[in-house]
Amino acid sequence: MKSTMNSRDNTPRQVEVWLSSESMPGRNSWFQGPQELPHQLSQQAALNWSLPQVSELTTLHVTPEQTYQEILGIGSSLEETTVHNLSRMKASEQLDILKQLTNPQLGIGLNLFRITLGTSDFTAQPFYTYDDLEAGETDFQLKDFSIQKDIDLAIIATLRQLLDVAPNTIFFASPWSPPAWMKTGNSLKKGRLKEGQEYTAALAKYYRLAIQAYQEQGIPIHAMTLQNEPLLETDYPSCYMPPEVQQELAVALKKELIEHGLPTKIWMFDHNFSDVWSYITPILNAEDGYAVVDGIALHDYEGEPEVMSEIHAAYPDKPLYLTERSLWGTQGADRMARYFRNYASSYNAWVTMLDSNIGTHQWPGTPGPTMLIQDASQVDLYWKTPEFYLLGQYSRFVERGAVRIGSSYGSVDTVTNVAFRNPDGGLVMVVINQTEVEQSFRIICEGSQFTAALSAKTVGTYCWQGL
Repeated sequence: MKSTMNSRDNTPRQVEVWLSSESMPGRNSWFQGPQELPHQLSQQAALNWSLPQVSELTTLHVTPEQTYQEILGIGSSLEETTVHNLSRMKASEQLDILKQLTNPQLGIGLNLFRITLGTSDFTAQPFYTYDDLEAGETDFQLKDFSIQKDIDLAIIATLRQLLDVAPNTIFFASPWSPPAWMKTGNSLKKGRLKEGQEYTAALAKYYRLAIQAYQEQGIPIHAMTLQNEPLLETDYPSCYMPPEVQQELAVALKKELIEHGLPTKIWMFDHNFSDVWSYITPILNAEDGYAVVDGIALHDYEGEPEVMSEIHAAYPDKPLYLTERSLWGTQGADRMARYFRNYASSYNAWVTMLDSNIGTHQWPGTPGPTMLIQDASQVDLYWKTPEFYLLGQYSRFVERGAVRIGSSYGSVDTVTNVAFRNPDGGLVMVVINQTEVEQSFRIICEGSQFTAALSAKTVGTYCWQGL
């Protein structure tokens, strides 16, 4: 069969192919040491296009002329647990890890990282914020505000080193709790922001000071969420923040940002699919709320990704960001495809590196394996889990500024997918085989087709230049 030609330069087009395999997804046996994998972002022989023909193969059709949301980035988090584990390693190993995380040639090209303002539950430290006081004290002028602990704990140094390695990196920030003196209960655990305009104004100023302090350290904050998981009160830093409070806070913070010339965007909510409708509608249906909110942040622990398409239809000018969820295996890769197919403009995994003792953190449960695991007894040693490579099937190839393009989803009984067009016109299709057997399929796009076979429990990324 004669191959199709690239109409722009009369040379045959080919399809580049990379594969990664799952292995024991989510199992804690990965904390015991590295294991062999069939495919680890392994490049395969290129595939050739042909003229369309009758076929009984599973068929996926790609329509590049149909374009959807723009992609901001794909990444993970640099919360204090990860930074703590990194800081115990010698400088050359730290640098190597940062390069493998961010460099698309040497590693997987992550370009969007979540950081925490103060500690989260994933920390090796006592919980802190940037204005901790003795019981009964207040500081409405924030005279005691300081990010010195972030400097002392090597958080600032790590983020600056990451920017040196990958200058196009974007950071967004999330707080787990306001300072205790601002809260009912006077604790970082549980509680709410105290009532009164003075507390709303103080918290808005606190956030603005944090953004400024990071900027002064050479670390711009692209966006921030106003409260991690605002519907959760629990025994680690947390704060219940109902929609009306978040709306008031967003208005106050936007005023602070504008007055001080800070371009940081405000992303609202930062919690589960299941509660997004009831939370965001009173904010976005209010004129002042709609005006100050720049995007909607979501977590995937309850509910289904398809709600994002509903939200997009209701508020098409407010981008959607998947800010927290760790995924494992080909089922996780398909879940990520569903995020993007339902208008997510980003994806961030939660926690980049635990050690082999599953540490060090203060979350009350037992975490699953992270994409990197440090040997707790030999801290300069680490290994990669399959999730490093499976995430790389997206992040290495889908560039910032890419747009999702049309493609038929397929079926979990055969293969599923999502497709993108990069800023240079290159097309990227991530295809997922969750089944126990090899799946053969064909792709039809712009008048041509290619056929491929994808091993059981494997993700394939297919890249070609569009016409």
